[in-house]
Amino acid sequence: MTQKALRDALESMAAMPGLEGCALVEIEAGMVWHHAGQIEGVQTFAEAASDYWRLYNRLSHQFKDLGDLKASVMMHAQGRITLLPCGTGMLLVTLTRQKSDIDWALWQEKTKELARLVDEL
Repeated sequence: MTQKALRDALESMAAMPGLEGCALVEIEAGMVWHHAGQIEGVQTFAEAASDYWRLYNRLSHQFKDLGDLKASVMMHAQGRITLLPCGTGMLLVTLTRQKSDIDWALWQEKTKELARLVDEL
């Protein structure tokens, strides 16, 4: 039941206005657990984007005075990739277009629910 709830929650997030897609990725392996969205290739984007986070993990000692990384946003010419830890060992990858009107407060609520579901597995 929890796997279905996790998929449903991710699909609900991907259906938010302004979101192109999202995925849950295992941080260490880079394996996509679930993905959803309207953009072609969400899974491929998510696998590649998770490398950004692993690069930070390898270099985190260089940033220790700043504390742990809470989120990362990469701004590309046509879109934005937002990375956020989401439950134990998991990363939420969210794809949005530039200038999309996103309800980030609702997005944060949904990420908390996803993290709770991940940790129940």
